[in-house]
Amino acid sequence: MKVRFAVLFVVASVLTFAGTANSQTSKTQPPKNTSGSMSEPERDLLNEINQARANPQLYASYLEKLKPLFSGKQYKSANGAPLMTEEGWTAVDEAIRFMRSAKPLGPLNPSRGLSLAAMSHVKDQSGSGNTGHQGSNRMMIEDRVKPFGNWQGNIGENITYGNDSARERLLTWLIDDGFPSRGHRNRVMSGDYNVAGVSCGSHPQYSAMCVLTLAGGFMDVPTTVTPATTTKTSSPKLNNSKATNGKPTKM
Repeated sequence: MKVRFAVLFVVASVLTFAGTANSQTSKTQPPKNTSGSMSEPERDLLNEINQARANPQLYASYLEKLKPLFSGKQYKSANGAPLMTEEGWTAVDEAIRFMRSAKPLGPLNPSRGLSLAAMSHVKDQSGSGNTGHQGSNRMMIEDRVKPFGNWQGNIGENITYGNDSARERLLTWLIDDGFPSRGHRNRVMSGDYNVAGVSCGSHPQYSAMCVLTLAGGFMDVPTTVTPATTTKTSSPKLNNSKATNGKPTKM
């Protein structure tokens, strides 16, 4: 795997799918809040995302404070170690302009089904040491989520690797250094997504990882499938599904 040095040294990847939901129901109510079952890192990350959605101007100011830490494409990390980015301050400046012009958005409501899908990927990679969106069973997010429910609108997935704070993870997604599509930022700052699941856990190479799964809507279904034993199901195929933007982790 080619290691990429991103701002704040979070190795990140994003994948999104758009299309008709694999559900007979076109409109659903937002799922019940299940944040009480989240761990502190998971709760912190979702809260950080929702604060950025509600207060984009504030997060533009957080990004502006990073400027003294850049010298060309080199970034001086919190521990003083120099890290080489791909775009340097240019990517941060673009993120600042984006956030300055962004309109406030409503929060991402926590979804149990999306959290279980995220957890299944964390458990997989915590054991295998792999990175990226494809699981050991070759499943991608649109298949991983099927045992836990049906989504409406788009579905997407962001992943970060590294032992960083919730704000550092989010700022890295907002900057999206080295990803021309700015897929990470587009997902967390899009009004097309209303619900999300978050799961964080250990990773043998990067110490820790977090998976964020987002959808326009989600309806949980009763299931006995656990995240550790998820396999491909006979659920209907996606209609008109396609990758819309983003770039997987380089390998």
